[in-house]
Amino acid sequence: MTERAQRLSLATTGLVTLLVAWTSVVAAGVVPQSSVPYPWQVAAQFPMLVVDGEFLASLSDTVGSWLAALILSSVAAIVAGVLIGTVSWLEKPATLAVNVFRSIPATALIPIAILFFGLGAQMKISVAVYATFWIVLINTVYGVASTEPMRRDAARSMQWSTLRTHAYVTLPSALPSIVTGIRVASGVALVVLVSAELLGAKSGLGTLMVQYQQALRLDVVYAMLLVIGLVGTALHSGLIRVEKSSLKWVSHV
Repeated sequence: MTERAQRLSLATTGLVTLLVAWTSVVAAGVVPQSSVPYPWQVAAQFPMLVVDGEFLASLSDTVGSWLAALILSSVAAIVAGVLIGTVSWLEKPATLAVNVFRSIPATALIPIAILFFGLGAQMKISVAVYATFWIVLINTVYGVASTEPMRRDAARSMQWSTLRTHAYVTLPSALPSIVTGIRVASGVALVVLVSAELLGAKSGLGTLMVQYQQALRLDVVYAMLLVIGLVGTALHSGLIRVEKSSLKWVSHV
């Protein structure tokens, strides 16, 4: 059996096991059917969601917000990370600040974000940016610190400017760590965005899930949960492909 066939077989076994366990738990009355529908009841809602304009608009809103948050946080974190990693006297105060602020749950800031931005897209994007900024920042600082001193010495001996040294030495050396941080942050961004939509936004998949939950359409709610899982998996897989294709020169990627 080839490696690909083996992975497919294991994935299929895992999925079947999950479905059997799900069905058994509901059939045995461990959880009430009014709270957890059968798998086929959930699956029956997928064709409806695929052609539902409101659902597709909400999905587009969530994915668009995810992309905006990831880009904003990554750009800001990379700039700050390179600065912290190359200016020695910034390291200690920056480390203290990072440890304090990254310990604050992003979802706890949703009420404050609502006061500043209302219930629009800016609110949930700002919360997701806060949640992901620290992840990319820490990976950037680590990557910059891991730059070989000989490369910096070579740039200094050739009298390169600071900007050129960062562009041709520091960033390429730190890039594997930065890309890993962005990949990890991508999953966190989606979780935080949906959480913000559930708790206070006026658009997105989370908001639509609340509407169906209030209408007691839990089969649709669970179907949307699975869609979010599939979207997250697809985004993560896409980032892995980009990482591998753009960093072929790194042996461990």
